[in-house]
Amino acid sequence: MADVFFDINSNIRAVGSIRRAASGNPQSLDASIADGDTIGFHFSGSGSMRFLGVDTPEKNFQLPGSQAHRRLDSEEWDAYLTDPFLPQFDPYNLDADLIAHLRTRIGPGAGINHRFHGDNAEQTLIAQVQTDMDTLGQTPDTFGYFLSFSFEVFDSYGRFLAFINRNQPNANIPGPRPHSYNERQLESGAALPYFIWPNIAPFRKESLLEAVFSPGMARRTAEASSDLRRTRDFVRQARANGMGVFNPANPLRFEAFEVRYLGRRELPHRAVIDLSRDDDFILQAQHYFRIPNAEDRLFIPPAFVPLFVMRGWRLEGWY
Repeated sequence: MADVFFDINSNIRAVGSIRRAASGNPQSLDASIADGDTIGFHFSGSGSMRFLGVDTPEKNFQLPGSQAHRRLDSEEWDAYLTDPFLPQFDPYNLDADLIAHLRTRIGPGAGINHRFHGDNAEQTLIAQVQTDMDTLGQTPDTFGYFLSFSFEVFDSYGRFLAFINRNQPNANIPGPRPHSYNERQLESGAALPYFIWPNIAPFRKESLLEAVFSPGMARRTAEASSDLRRTRDFVRQARANGMGVFNPANPLRFEAFEVRYLGRRELPHRAVIDLSRDDDFILQAQHYFRIPNAEDRLFIPPAFVPLFVMRGWRLEGWY
């Protein structure tokens, strides 16, 4: 079955048909067209959902200078991550401090390490969904996902961006409803947080201007949000317990977004605010590592940086 949403030249497209009635048959045009600018629509196909607020290690990714995707534990990827700054590769104009940071991660086995944690993240999620299916007494034919969207509904690949949980309309299910899969992956140590403004609480507001918080308020804003505080606590607890990516015997060496920009030989492009501090600086994108803990980073897409500057935030190291 084809994907409902797809990418053409970085633009998201979809194909559908006339909205269906409860019987499954197409509605009449009178029934499916509400007015002159609203039409009932039916999607036929499948899609993908990318979790908001989390990032898990990649299993496969395209090799530098190639369209070919390879397993991260392949010889090619492991050789590349042994030293991606060798002269045999294309010039790579990364900040010298960022290169020094990455050099603490590179070396033999980095690709194998990444694939190991990618496999673990996948199997952890499979187990979570299977547990939910068993708890609800459902099968793949009857089990459903509940999606909560934010400011961005799609990513650049046509995947939904959402907070995802099991669909549980029946209030008679015993016990409390579990946290979203996004949070459960963090709680298990299978994922690292990847907070991108304004897609996470408490920055999901009715308008972007409302979502821009005042300079000197990052730490207090993050701590005042029960959702964000709980999520960050999950990560801290997983780290304290040495779970998943924090396993002291085999910790994750590269974060997933690092593998992606290294694989594309691109520069990091999202500015960063430190949620552990109440200062008024936005770090330039290549200085994200100066905030050592992933749960303390709030990434700001470049298109939104001017909104923060208008509010009084200062740009660190930008001239």
